[in-house]
Amino acid sequence: MPPSAEQLKGACACGAVSWQATADPRHLDLCYCKTCQQISGAPFVAWTGIPKQGLTWHGPITTFAVNDLATRSCCQECGSTLSMHYHCYPDKIHVAAGTVTDGEKLLPPVNMHIFISRKPQWYTLPDDKIEKWDEFDTETQKMLDDWRSRQSSS
Repeated sequence: MPPSAEQLKGACACGAVSWQATADPRHLDLCYCKTCQQISGAPFVAWTGIPKQGLTWHGPITTFAVNDLATRSCCQECGSTLSMHYHCYPDKIHVAAGTVTDGEKLLPPVNMHIFISRKPQWYTLPDDKIEKWDEFDTETQKMLDDWRSRQSSS
């Protein structure tokens, strides 16, 4: 069967920033951390991990850091949340799945819920049998710990 010609594409709310992925998204996670709540105004942000080299951006993007773990980006014009780049995953960008405009069926199913210990009290988690973590999942926490260890020794 030939590969699909469909590509994953996205944009901010005002259309000033667009992106396209030539690589398939690896996972789709729902993050309930307080920072994700504050940048989105919602109880969680859906992030899809895409290989960095397979992602192209166009338009005015602002990049900022809320902590030492990652940088985030948003549209300079409308402020739409666009991406997050964890320093411990240098070859992967987490793109806000809510920005997808084309190719939505290419997104994988939700893989896990993270930072459920920080979800708002008024929000009820779905009974969806998907992994739920109080903070980061074990693999990501190990990657972050290893990254921090390398940073402190350099």
